[in-house]
Amino acid sequence: MLELIAIAFIIFLVLYIQQVVQQKYTDFVNQNSIALKKLLEINQRYVFYPYIDLNQTHTYDNEKFYDNISCSDYLIYQLQYLSPKVFDQVKKVDSNKQKYQNYLCEVETIQFGQFQCPIGKLKLDKLLNIEKNIVNKTVQTPVTQFNITVTLYCSKINGRIYDSKMQNFCVEEIFSFINRLKNKSGTFYNDRDIWNSLCRVERGKVSNKMRFSIYERDGYRCRRCGVSERYATLEIDHIIPISKGGKSTYENLQTLCRKCNYEKGNKRYY
Repeated sequence: MLELIAIAFIIFLVLYIQQVVQQKYTDFVNQNSIALKKLLEINQRYVFYPYIDLNQTHTYDNEKFYDNISCSDYLIYQLQYLSPKVFDQVKKVDSNKQKYQNYLCEVETIQFGQFQCPIGKLKLDKLLNIEKNIVNKTVQTPVTQFNITVTLYCSKINGRIYDSKMQNFCVEEIFSFINRLKNKSGTFYNDRDIWNSLCRVERGKVSNKMRFSIYERDGYRCRRCGVSERYATLEIDHIIPISKGGKSTYENLQTLCRKCNYEKGNKRYY
């Protein structure tokens, strides 16, 4: 038992000594490295724009909607609101990219192994390794490429996720979607595929949780004929249809039986 304690103490002592020595070398580099000092001066002259995360995620508790809605559909829908932020971020990323080339050229001129005072008994090779590690960690790495990643999840109504899909979109693809969204005649989208994407995502916003909430609000009865769920199949209807600009909000959703929903069709109201 005493032997194990002695061995453990020796190991602890060795590790402690190594840590102290490592800290001594690190402190010397931080205080005396000419390369590090030059890099810090360069960093002060180059200010890069920070990264803004525009990645998109969404969870569906309805498997049918999850299967029907693609990552492209979801991004197209979100770009109706994200476009100004996208343009701003792309502009900043391009600025970063241009400045970064000049920044790297200056960084490459840095020479290692030069210190403001004699190294004394310190080992030069160890100082060089520590100096390079510190300098490499201090070199700025700004965002020079823009993309958006869309991740969609499918969950049970209790929130347990059991499936997912993900797709990454580059600048060219994103700009293509934005231009196609702009191709409108009033409120009508000339690109049918774009319109279909918007409709799929809008319709998919009616989650199962939201659906049951609407049923409960309406007393599990058709709001037109009054039939209950006991005698008819109930469905969720958009009072103002999506094709007429309606949204998937509680105020624009109602409970109808299948017969009344079919008769209403694409009308704004009865």
